[in-house]
Amino acid sequence: MYLSLLDVFLIFLFIVFIAVIWQHFKVREHTLRCVKRQCDQLGVQLLDGAIQGSYWCPTFQKGQFKVVRCYRFYFTSTGSGRYRGEIKMRGMQQISIHFDPHPM
Repeated sequence: MYLSLLDVFLIFLFIVFIAVIWQHFKVREHTLRCVKRQCDQLGVQLLDGAIQGSYWCPTFQKGQFKVVRCYRFYFTSTGSGRYRGEIKMRGMQQISIHFDPHPM
């Protein structure tokens, strides 16, 4: 059995697709750990135990391709209110995190 150039190209695309999905899940899990750590430091509780991806944007930083991802999450400080937060990541590096104003 011989592989054509098209077959090799399709196999390569499949491998790249799997690698991109794998990286996405690694960044998402790392981001969730960052959010949980920051919530613990501020004394607030992360609601739903999850983050939601809102957008991503490809960028080049120092000649390297990076993806800036933005995730939203909900938290509470008193147990009765629901407030929104947002975290931005460039690759595995946290760029910023924002918590909506909330009572302490």
